[in-house]
Amino acid sequence: MPMSNAPVSEITTLSDQAIDWVIRLRAGNVGEQERRAAAEWQNRSPSHRRAFAEAEQLWLDMGEGWSVTDLPIPAQAMGRRYSRPVWRGLAAAAVALALVLPFSGLGDRWFSDYYTAVGEQKTVTLADGSQVLLNTDTALTVAYSDTGRKLTLKHGQALFKVAADRKRPFEVATDTVVVKALGTVFEVLQQDHAVRITVQEHAVGVKGLHAPDYPPDARIQEGQQAVYSAANGLQAAVAADSQQNAAWQRGKLVFKNQALADVVAELDRYFPGKIVISDAKLAALRVSGVFPLADRAATLAMLQQILSVKLSQITPWLTVLHG
Repeated sequence: MPMSNAPVSEITTLSDQAIDWVIRLRAGNVGEQERRAAAEWQNRSPSHRRAFAEAEQLWLDMGEGWSVTDLPIPAQAMGRRYSRPVWRGLAAAAVALALVLPFSGLGDRWFSDYYTAVGEQKTVTLADGSQVLLNTDTALTVAYSDTGRKLTLKHGQALFKVAADRKRPFEVATDTVVVKALGTVFEVLQQDHAVRITVQEHAVGVKGLHAPDYPPDARIQEGQQAVYSAANGLQAAVAADSQQNAAWQRGKLVFKNQALADVVAELDRYFPGKIVISDAKLAALRVSGVFPLADRAATLAMLQQILSVKLSQITPWLTVLHG
């Protein structure tokens, strides 16, 4: 397809509008007037037609071979006309999926020794007897030598149970920080702009990725948790909620009076695709509960029951929570 000379902002706007039209045409009973309006929009210019064709292809790719005209509509969506906020949420999710799904984690997987897919957990035993529990969507490399044990957590979350070896320090690096085991059990989670470190047994030392040595006061003790970011360094350690933080190791997620937006962001780490909240009011609802990681349908059903919200499964990769 030839490249467009239109400004990036114009291309993005057309893409958003095209996805909006595609969703509208498939998410409920559409009248002849709206179909004519969609056709009129496509015929405004070659760029409009190209954007609409690309939106159709997006939904084809997302739907495992379903075309826009054949995409099955969930029973709860039949006969409903969604509000504008829902359409905007759907369009935004579709754009995000188009950008993220084809490339998510692939590069890290190719260059990692161990990795897990979304929703997968895996325990690996390293050459020295140390064990690593990899959480969902995680990639890890291992480099052992006579003088050290260096691991790199490229993305994701892992629990490290370290075998004793005084001659070879055990270190876990991310893209911003290095964590050194001063005992046996600790967890590292890569977040968007920070790294969360939780210590279950003994202690760890922490330093910036390019720092020459570990500051003596930059330690996290047993039962504590701290966050490190490139912008702010190591924040003060706080007491870790062991029941909540370690729940994923037992196949559960525990939420205590957390915003629905934060709950959904965490669930998206474990389930393929995207869960979209239709508006800010719903996103602010508070959630408490214990949810099973192995059963996506049960987890979503629990959210529906707890919050009295509605759920629409638009494609296998796109779920909408709405009022």
